[in-house]
Amino acid sequence: MTTQDLETIVTYIVDQGLKAIHANTDERDLLLDYMGIFTKNNEEYLQMVSVVKTLGVPADKVATTSGVTYILNEPIVTVAGSLKALKVRKYDPSRLQRGAPDFQVEDFQAFKEKYLSQGHNFTLMVRKEFEALELKGEDVLVYFPNILFEERQR
Repeated sequence: MTTQDLETIVTYIVDQGLKAIHANTDERDLLLDYMGIFTKNNEEYLQMVSVVKTLGVPADKVATTSGVTYILNEPIVTVAGSLKALKVRKYDPSRLQRGAPDFQVEDFQAFKEKYLSQGHNFTLMVRKEFEALELKGEDVLVYFPNILFEERQR
């Protein structure tokens, strides 16, 4: 795997995330906050980690056993803004999607009320330190957290 291969995967996940957003909301111009890539097998996980660790440093205040989050030295530029934090998730056969981009929303409470109440394809995910809306897209799980990744690291 090369840096270019990684950027192709990131671009694909962003594009699929935006496609889901446009199909299920009237939101436009949302900025990318964070992304998790779901690797397709153990070999891909090892290859991807070997590339990403040359591009940034491991950093996640709430580390999990599902993979490693990196803060990138140079953000990956996408159509939805610059990606600065990237998690490479270990292979998990229950995660058939390619990835999970997080997008910033200006007013989370209003966004939540609007899209949960209208019967859209959203699910509320409540975590210990934050909550997020999840939107199932084609080959992606799109998240809209109430607290951005950088803020969760403080």
